[in-house]
Amino acid sequence: MNSLSFLRLATCIACIVANHHLSAVVESTTGIEKPNKRTCRIVFTERHKDAPKFAYLFDGKESRRIRLPSTNFSEVIELCTGELSITMTPTEINDSKNLPLDAPKLTLRESVQDFYILVSSDPANSTLPLKMRIVDLADKKLKPGYTLWINQTDLRISAKLGEKEMSVAPGGETISKDPISISGYYKAKFHYQTNSEGKPLKITEQQWWHDTDSRHLGFIVNTGGRLPKIYFYRDFRQ
Repeated sequence: MNSLSFLRLATCIACIVANHHLSAVVESTTGIEKPNKRTCRIVFTERHKDAPKFAYLFDGKESRRIRLPSTNFSEVIELCTGELSITMTPTEINDSKNLPLDAPKLTLRESVQDFYILVSSDPANSTLPLKMRIVDLADKKLKPGYTLWINQTDLRISAKLGEKEMSVAPGGETISKDPISISGYYKAKFHYQTNSEGKPLKITEQQWWHDTDSRHLGFIVNTGGRLPKIYFYRDFRQ
C-alpha cells in the first residue's frame, strides 16, 4: 500500500469513529431531554363484595379500562403531563360532553407527577359508588425499601418493624425506612393507643417480606370492631 492509499484509509477510519461517537452523544442527550412520565397506581383497600371490579378512567382524551383490586395495586397508569382532570366512569367515554356530572373526579396540578389514587366506597354516588383521593409522592421522599403509612383511624398506631420503629398519629401519615438492610423476612408488631394515651395494646404480630427494590404503602383502617385492620402493598416497577 502506498502512502497516499494509507492516508485515505486512515481518514475513512477517523470519520467512522467520529460519526460513531457523535451518534452516541446525540442519543444520550436526547434521552436526558425526554420529559418525565406522569404515572400512578390505584388501590382499593376496602372493596365490598358488590363494589365494581373494573371502571374507566377518562383524562379528557382517552378512556381506559382499569382494574380495581383490593389485595394489590392496579397496573401502572401513564397520563399526559400538565394540569389535568381525570374522571372515573362505569362505562367507556369518548367525548367529555358525555361525562356524567356526578362521576368521581380528580384535578391534578402540573407538579403532580408520581402519585397513587386511593379509591373508597361512596354509596351516595348513583353514577359510580366510589370516590377518589390523591396521594402525591412529590415531597414524601418515598425511596425503594421505604414504606408510606396512612392512618385512617382515630387511634395512635405504633410498630416495631424489624430493626426500625414507627409511630403515626390519628389520621396522620409517616414514612418508615427499610426494616432490614436486605430483602427477606422480618417481624412486624403493631400496637394502638386510644386518644394517644395509656399502655399500647397489641393489634397483630406477623412475619412480613421486605423487598429492597420496592416502595411500600401501608394503611390502617377502621373495621367497626375493637381492632383496626392493616393493609400492606409492595410497589415494584421495572
